[in-house]
Amino acid sequence: MKEKAPGAWLTLNASYFAAPVLNPLSLLDDAQTLIENAHGVVQVMRDAVQLSPYVDNRALAHALKAVETLMEMSAGCAEVAHVRFVSIGDGWIDMYQTINK
Repeated sequence: MKEKAPGAWLTLNASYFAAPVLNPLSLLDDAQTLIENAHGVVQVMRDAVQLSPYVDNRALAHALKAVETLMEMSAGCAEVAHVRFVSIGDGWIDMYQTINK
């Protein structure tokens, strides 16, 4: 991934995509896990700032970037799950039962 998207200030070395065969409910589980991890990073940052009179701005910026990345990945999982639910239509329960057998 050598090209930058219009307006991008960061070039990533990898892209993350949901598996094409993954169940939409599994994608929602992944989204929840990613949000919980972002929440955990925020809690660690909060505790560190409360306990230390000195804040390493560089480390804080890296932690905030990690939270941003986790939240973007979570939103991506939820968006793909929504698209898959829409494409399945009302029969998503039957498909879910078939996939998990």
